[in-house]
Amino acid sequence: MKRLIGVLFVFTLVFSVTLVSTSEKALANTTLEDIKKEIEALKKKNKSLNNQADQTKKSKSQTQSEINANRAEQRRINNLIEKLDRKVEETNAKIRQKEQEITKTKEEIKKTEQEIAQLKKEIEELKKRIAKREELLKDRLRNLQKNGGEISYLEVLLGAKNFGDFLNRATAVTKIMDQDKVIMEKHQAEKKSLEEKKKQVEQKKQELEKRKANLEQQKADLVQLRKDLGAQKAAKQELMQQLKVEEKELKKKKMELSEQEAILKRQQSTIQKEIERAKRRAEEKKRQMSQKKNSSSSTPSNSGGFIRPANGPLTSGYGPRWGSMHSGIDIGKYGGSTPIRAAAAGTVLRSYYSSSYGNVVYLTHYVNGQLYTTVYAHMQNREVSNGQSVKQGQRLGYMGSTGHSTGPHLHFELHKGPWNYSKSNAVNPAKYINF
Repeated sequence: MKRLIGVLFVFTLVFSVTLVSTSEKALANTTLEDIKKEIEALKKKNKSLNNQADQTKKSKSQTQSEINANRAEQRRINNLIEKLDRKVEETNAKIRQKEQEITKTKEEIKKTEQEIAQLKKEIEELKKRIAKREELLKDRLRNLQKNGGEISYLEVLLGAKNFGDFLNRATAVTKIMDQDKVIMEKHQAEKKSLEEKKKQVEQKKQELEKRKANLEQQKADLVQLRKDLGAQKAAKQELMQQLKVEEKELKKKKMELSEQEAILKRQQSTIQKEIERAKRRAEEKKRQMSQKKNSSSSTPSNSGGFIRPANGPLTSGYGPRWGSMHSGIDIGKYGGSTPIRAAAAGTVLRSYYSSSYGNVVYLTHYVNGQLYTTVYAHMQNREVSNGQSVKQGQRLGYMGSTGHSTGPHLHFELHKGPWNYSKSNAVNPAKYINF
């Protein structure tokens, strides 16, 4: 884009010089046919500029559409980032919930382990009771063995002396049998209860351990999800930065297209004026031919060379400076207000405010058949406008410190040929002007 604007800028410079040169040609040295050809050439240039202007307008519209699309994409990405933020917050809440559940489960496991420990104590006590019952049963067996194992409950009953003794013996036998039965039943019941309780507690602990493992896995999954969401957010933020850079570049492109559009309009306006001027010259030529006059109304080109653009000390010369090329010279401020003057007669190619040069004026000159361009930067003000003709020594403004400037001074450039962005035509002004 800069290259295209540079080409247009060079065209403006060359064309402005062409106008100066054409206006200075002696009318007597041109024929009516030459003037007609010049008018046709100008019309072709005007048509070409119209085509370029249309294309520039389309490009500008397309760039604006790209800017709008970029902003829409930024809004979309921003909405996605906000959604990711909400998902991250929801995930964090779920992680906190799982941590609470894990803590609760650990407490239940601890409580269950305490129950198991208590159950072990009860088991030990039960074992002792079972051991006592077994010992009691063993005593009964031993007594039976001492008696030869021949005494039965029936013999005890039949050995009663009377009916009262029989009842007493029957009651005693019944009680013994009931006690033995109770002992055996209780022994079996407690043993079964112990086994079931032990089984239940162990099963409960296994379930709690399983639940704990499941919760920890859920937490790990949530942590991974949070990590993935963070990565997605980072990617979206990086994309957002890229979109912002792209938007900045598109805005810059649009500004350059606007600048290109302005240059084309100035060129079209200048061409139209020159067409009218050429038509008047053609009419004058016809009048001269009809009167058979050989007089000429030529205006000589500037042949007086260049003059110093401002008074003041030379503070920085032309050439390498601070690791880069200084394509001009700097003249420091001398005394009070210091006027800046045109180094030679010419035409104002451009007068505007630049972010780097501040108030700056570009002049085109045609000196001794050679095209030159002079640049006057960092001025306090500008007193000339685009397309204006200026005389040598005419005031362009006053010395200042606008744009990228460290103090009041004039940055002056001299280009042998048209100005371009690379400043390849810049020459040392000291070789043309006595400073």
